[in-house]
Amino acid sequence: MLECSKFWKSVIPLLIGVGVGIAAGYSVWHTGPSDIARLINNSLVPIEESGTSYSFVHPLLGYRLPEATIFGEYVSLKDSFQKIADTAKSDGNATRVSVYFRDLDVGRWVGIDQDATYHPASLLKVPTMIAFYKEAEENPTLFSQSVTYDSSVMPTDPYTAESKLAAGRSYSIDSLIRSMITDSDNGATFTLLNLINPDFLDAVYISLGVKSPNNDSANYQISARTYGLFFRVLYNTTYLSSSYSERALKLLSEATFTNGLVAGLPKGAIVAHKYGYHIFSGNGGVVTGIELSDCGIVYYPAHPYLLCVMIGGYNEPTASKVIADISRAAYVAVEERYATSSPAQ
Repeated sequence: MLECSKFWKSVIPLLIGVGVGIAAGYSVWHTGPSDIARLINNSLVPIEESGTSYSFVHPLLGYRLPEATIFGEYVSLKDSFQKIADTAKSDGNATRVSVYFRDLDVGRWVGIDQDATYHPASLLKVPTMIAFYKEAEENPTLFSQSVTYDSSVMPTDPYTAESKLAAGRSYSIDSLIRSMITDSDNGATFTLLNLINPDFLDAVYISLGVKSPNNDSANYQISARTYGLFFRVLYNTTYLSSSYSERALKLLSEATFTNGLVAGLPKGAIVAHKYGYHIFSGNGGVVTGIELSDCGIVYYPAHPYLLCVMIGGYNEPTASKVIADISRAAYVAVEERYATSSPAQ
């Protein structure tokens, strides 16, 4: 994999010299045999596809690597994330903030509270799309099938956004997936959930080693780092075929939600992302708090990166601004890194 090969390019200097200073941007290491062995043993943890019936292959989905700060990289970006989070909490704009950033081509990542869990809400529409695309690999006629939209599929929850679909009208599965992802349409989502075999959807989570909602999405929680795996396997085409991974990310790049990540980027920047919005309510339906998440891949020229931000707060506008600030900080850090260093670093 690309991220693996580039990772080893940065580790090889450690293997051929003891006490050799790494190039600018890296920490100076003074290593002995035990240090090198520990570095190798702890650096690459494979993420392998689970729950398959294969006898002769064991598909590799990716690698878990240590945080980039141990290599002296993206230290200032992590500090920026923490400063933005601390300011947001002290100003009352957030109760908690989690961030997971990953430079996709070299596998370097940093985060703050990246393993804390949140209610994903509409973020779960991405694995639902992946499940349909996985099925389509075996059944190419799937997307030509149509279904009549029945508005009764919508829950009675007053906080569930209304669907733009017309009751009684027929829609292809392909168009329902588009509505679910680009507009986050709940009518399309619940229609699709009624069509798919729950076991097939669970298989997406099981294969990636991620806990499945098991029809309990209201109480399900996931972390920023774990959720990022869905985007990583799409980018690296390690779960779906290249054509379906491309199709999925292109669709995600057409999302109409322009707050959060998009708001922190230069105009015209390409980002394949999905947001999720969860509401907490008390007696009488009074809103007591919210969780807003926005996760995706920002296609910085030649150096795309993954950014997943999850916020606990009191309202969507202030939470969106915090996400935008974090998104801006990540973009500036990537811009500065690659404006002053070669792509091979």
